[in-house]
Amino acid sequence: MKRGVFITFVAILIPWMLQAQTTPDAPQSLTLEEAVNFAVKYNKELQASQMNIELRNKMVTEAISQGLPQINGNLNYSTNFKYKMSFPGSPMTTTLKDQSSLGVSVSQLLFNGQWILGIQTSKIAKQIAAQQVDVTELEIKETVYNSYYTVLVSERLMSIVKENLQNMSEIQKHTENMYKAGTAEITDVDQIRITVGQLKNSLLAMERTVDVSYNLLRLQLGLQAGTPLKLTDPLESFLAEENFLKLVAQQFDINANLQYQLVQTQEELQKKMVGLKKWAFSPSISASYGYTYKILKPSLDFSPKHSASITMNIPVFSGLQRKAQLDQEKITLEQTTLNKSLLEDRLNLQEEQLKFALKNALEDYNLQKENIQVARKVLENYQHKYNAGTVSSLNLTQANNNYLTAENNYTSACLTLLQAQTQLEKLYNELK
Repeated sequence: MKRGVFITFVAILIPWMLQAQTTPDAPQSLTLEEAVNFAVKYNKELQASQMNIELRNKMVTEAISQGLPQINGNLNYSTNFKYKMSFPGSPMTTTLKDQSSLGVSVSQLLFNGQWILGIQTSKIAKQIAAQQVDVTELEIKETVYNSYYTVLVSERLMSIVKENLQNMSEIQKHTENMYKAGTAEITDVDQIRITVGQLKNSLLAMERTVDVSYNLLRLQLGLQAGTPLKLTDPLESFLAEENFLKLVAQQFDINANLQYQLVQTQEELQKKMVGLKKWAFSPSISASYGYTYKILKPSLDFSPKHSASITMNIPVFSGLQRKAQLDQEKITLEQTTLNKSLLEDRLNLQEEQLKFALKNALEDYNLQKENIQVARKVLENYQHKYNAGTVSSLNLTQANNNYLTAENNYTSACLTLLQAQTQLEKLYNELK
């Protein structure tokens, strides 16, 4: 009985252990660098893209194999159902025997220009697949950067609202006590109470926003929703002004851009495709050898055991099909070259626009940073005056709203600045 329980326990435990071994260890806390590295390793979209490289490897092998020796075996058996054959003018007859043979044939491509160029083409296609993986990886890095920043700014704003809610709740209690003592009006109590209610709703909305942002980041990391996660890099560590100024002053090397590299390789591939169609006009040479072993022989056997041949296939006329295909590939090559030139112009223009956006974002960030300091001082001043009874609750709530607006503008400026930096770094292929 105990042995049966033990076997059942093992049968349940082993699949669970195997699943645990194949599931990545979910991190509890992440820096931005760790988040990017984790996404590159476990992001499902990137994993699917990486499979294209292995797929292209198999295609290269397939292209090479077409020029390797092809060996085939065959086993034949035939019967004439003991048919008796007679010869004209003779009484003699003969019964046709059953026949059986075992054979092997070997064929080898000796020369074919399309095969040689086809191998080169398939290798370039493999290179394109690898570059497309790099592009996908860069895009995933960008989304992780933006999601990480979004969580940080959302948490900052949530903490500001939470702190402001605590302050206004204390002011509400103080106002209620003042009303009971007869030194404040009921409208002051209502005004502060409404402000506190609005702050509670804002806090709930911010908490939901943070949860959604975390789940989006988990999706990009390849984690399940609800997996415990904490971001350890502080927002301030990404806001050093010298980093933005250095990026603005940097020169653009278009050859480092992944999209441009991909188009260059596509142009190279298209040149090979033109060459491939040109080789369609050239002859191809192949050789074959066959051996047949007769298991059941006929009475008169005139077929040899060994046979060999060399064949040259010379294309003569195909109804202009080959020329039309060559012309199509030449036109496609011209289109690819024009697209590369157009992409170069667009990337240079995009760099100017992104630098312009980064400069504007940096200026707005510095302005909003100064604005919250002023708004905070004004709010603190109005709180002291309100406690002293020199300003109304309306003045206080207006100052509080101005402060929250300034904090919200500052948070938006932070996110805009960091996103502008990320876009420019992506263009430069510097999202490490």
